[in-house]
Amino acid sequence: MVQKQGLADLADLSGSGDNVLVKAQVTCEQDLNSHRPYQKGLLWDKSMDYGDIRAFVVYDPDVRLEPGKVYILNGKDHYYAPRDEVQLMLYDGAYVKELYDTNS
Repeated sequence: MVQKQGLADLADLSGSGDNVLVKAQVTCEQDLNSHRPYQKGLLWDKSMDYGDIRAFVVYDPDVRLEPGKVYILNGKDHYYAPRDEVQLMLYDGAYVKELYDTNS
């Protein structure tokens, strides 16, 4: 898997399978509790128009993202064919850091 350098914009994700690092706000989430993926939800960043979103899925049982919070996320730029959807996939051991100063 290719690792891109620096932060990627959510609008640039294409389902390439690359490892990407993004800074994004969680707009909503669904905790699935009992099975994998453990959580699904939507992300937004400043590269996207108002109302646009990008899906995320969490396969790491130790990761939980909260709506309204901004994170640095390292995951896979993934294409999910059954929904014709580009997702950020956070798998086991994914890097997730909550930002308290969202201007940084």
